[in-house]
Amino acid sequence: MGIRNIVESAKWLQLDNEYENTIKLRAARMADPSLMSSHTRPGYHAHALETLVEIASFLSQRFPKLFVVDRTPYNAADSKTHGDIDSPGLSLHPGAVTDSPCTVRADLLQDDLAVMVEDENGEYRFQAGSICTAGFWRLKDKIGLTLDDIHFKGAVPNYADKYQKSMNRFFSNLREDKLVERNNYFFQVDEHLSWSEKTNGTEAIFDHFTKGPQADLVDKAREVVHPTAATSASDVWFRTERQTLRRLPKTRAILFTVRTYLIPVTQLADEPGVPGRMASGIRSWPQGDRSVTWYKGGELFNPVLLPFLDKKHEEQVVAGVVKLNDKGTTDEKYPY
Repeated sequence: MGIRNIVESAKWLQLDNEYENTIKLRAARMADPSLMSSHTRPGYHAHALETLVEIASFLSQRFPKLFVVDRTPYNAADSKTHGDIDSPGLSLHPGAVTDSPCTVRADLLQDDLAVMVEDENGEYRFQAGSICTAGFWRLKDKIGLTLDDIHFKGAVPNYADKYQKSMNRFFSNLREDKLVERNNYFFQVDEHLSWSEKTNGTEAIFDHFTKGPQADLVDKAREVVHPTAATSASDVWFRTERQTLRRLPKTRAILFTVRTYLIPVTQLADEPGVPGRMASGIRSWPQGDRSVTWYKGGELFNPVLLPFLDKKHEEQVVAGVVKLNDKGTTDEKYPY
């Protein structure tokens, strides 16, 4: 799973120079009801609200010049949730919190958010969240599913054999005082953060399990865009997620945050040691139907990406930027 502890709690949620652009993108997707980018299932408003309170409290303390929380006085006779958030900069009116905590928190943060709640069978279910920039799945694909079904219906390779037991055990044992993070990576054939049509095809008819168009919807679609293979390395973008998990103290739900970064492969390959490591990682992917290569869409970019990375790696070796040992590999140690 590659999980690491977040030692400094101030690093839980992070902002960068893409904040404004990402928030605008999230707002645009939230405004389209057909996308269902935010949802709280009945009975889980308290879990969603606690998520909002935790995020708002963190942001106002970590970035006090950017975020301020105004709290309304408690009134026992008022059945509405107390502690509304007023953010004129984001056009959030007081009282918005009582309508949809997930919608409000999606306007505050660049991360996608999923609230996982333990059910009567001891399984964790996706009960509330805001998903705007997942890239190859939508909230409607996973909302209401258990942790296992999220991975099985998402066709995650080797989940049952390699990850199921350890992941369920991790969720059950996660303590309130632990903040953890992990990273993963993909590649896509355009620069779009929210949905890559050239990688996945038309969003409205995408089937999350087959990774292709849903047959019964093709004829109903106004336009069908099929995945398009990259013709050069300049078409390929490196997509990586920083995921964090923490247990909320009151509802005991687990908050899963996903922050996605996109960078052109041609830019990343200028970094010392990266081309060789990246090519090695891609070549380690198992091949075949339902394999990691299939899951990551390798057929769309590997034919142009691997030769490019090999060439960049060789250039770095010749220039002395990367030094190889007698086995033809590098002795460099990397954090992950």
